[in-house]
Amino acid sequence: MKAIRKTVITIMLFALVALLCSSCSFIDFFSTDSLIRPPKLTGENALIQQAFEKAVGKDVMLISPMAGEFRSAFVQYDINRDGREETLVLYSKTESPNEAHLHLLRFDGEDWYSAGDMTGNGSDVYSVAFHELDGDSDFEIAVSWTVSDSKRNKTLSLYKLSASEEGERIDQLSVIQIYDYMVGDFDFDGRQELLYLMDNSADTEQPFKASMIKMDPAAGAFTFVCELQLSLTVNVPVKMSFDIRDGHYRLYIDCQNYDGSYMTEVLWFDTAELVLKRLQDEEGKAISDLTSRGAPAFSEDVNNDRIIEFPVQKFYENSVVYTKDTDGEAPMPVITFARCEGNTIKYLNRTYFYATEGEFRFRMDSFAERYTAAYDTAEKELRFYQPDAPELPVFTVRYVSEEPQTEEVLIRISKSASVSFGLTEEQIRRFIDIL
Repeated sequence: MKAIRKTVITIMLFALVALLCSSCSFIDFFSTDSLIRPPKLTGENALIQQAFEKAVGKDVMLISPMAGEFRSAFVQYDINRDGREETLVLYSKTESPNEAHLHLLRFDGEDWYSAGDMTGNGSDVYSVAFHELDGDSDFEIAVSWTVSDSKRNKTLSLYKLSASEEGERIDQLSVIQIYDYMVGDFDFDGRQELLYLMDNSADTEQPFKASMIKMDPAAGAFTFVCELQLSLTVNVPVKMSFDIRDGHYRLYIDCQNYDGSYMTEVLWFDTAELVLKRLQDEEGKAISDLTSRGAPAFSEDVNNDRIIEFPVQKFYENSVVYTKDTDGEAPMPVITFARCEGNTIKYLNRTYFYATEGEFRFRMDSFAERYTAAYDTAEKELRFYQPDAPELPVFTVRYVSEEPQTEEVLIRISKSASVSFGLTEEQIRRFIDIL
């Protein structure tokens, strides 16, 4: 019995030492969703905790953002650029869990104190960000709220710190229904505009729009700049990215269509007319019309030169896709990445095959002149053959997922291939990206 007790005490001591020696910060302690009572801390962290509990009580549930740079319920940032960080706390009360709150804590040089509390526009927090929108050097606070039964639409609330006779407070500037958004100085006047995608699916003529607004500092409110309707085929935007070319912002909005296919709206902002336009090629055809594809491929800077390339579907020569319907008769679709030089489309030497269910992609351009290829959708296997020997694959690439969180690519190389061509698994694996 004494031996058992001694062992238990030893384990507890080791656990205590491990806890004391750990590098958990204040922010790490508060990163867990639905934490009822924060642990007791020391020093400045304890003062922040005490100020928060004094203002709202202890029976709260902390809410961590689901996306973005800040993933903790406690967000620290120098909002007014005075060299001292403020603390924002995202939480809900136990008696009203579907009503999220944003709480502001400030430091006066000696103590932390509560400087404001706002009821949010949802039950969950998608993201928190800081933007300079009105040109006064202070940051505005942007919180994207969601509700538990709808992850598609979000409510973007914009807040600003202000002063009053009672002291500093947090004010709400605007509330916007969005799907996604970005900010940028599109007209290069020193003040950023806010561009957001609006899900207007109730309107069959304009289901999705890209809208732009700008803060009017004198009025303390946003003014309309422009909007552009997205293609009627769009079911949901998937990703937004941009670059700056020839003195203009270019936007790449990757979308999934109602039929399951994908396309990219390629837009640019006309600084003379202050409107969004679709980028066109030399023949006057919209670049967006060239991007229809079956694979879940999205715009990216594939060669790391700060210029975004967009995906275009082509077909791999001397290839087939084995499916129940085609039985090897259909050619293999591949994705080639392209960019616009002025109005001229330039195709990069970056061609990928995307697995039918989006598990992985394989870079094909290094193998195009050496092998024919086939993909078996049932086996999820990509096979490469010598052109004059179609019976035995030189090598195969197969996606394997035995468990939901297990991602693996299995590579098989024939003995003749390893001798004749010097192929190794390490060399082949460099051409594979798990998606």
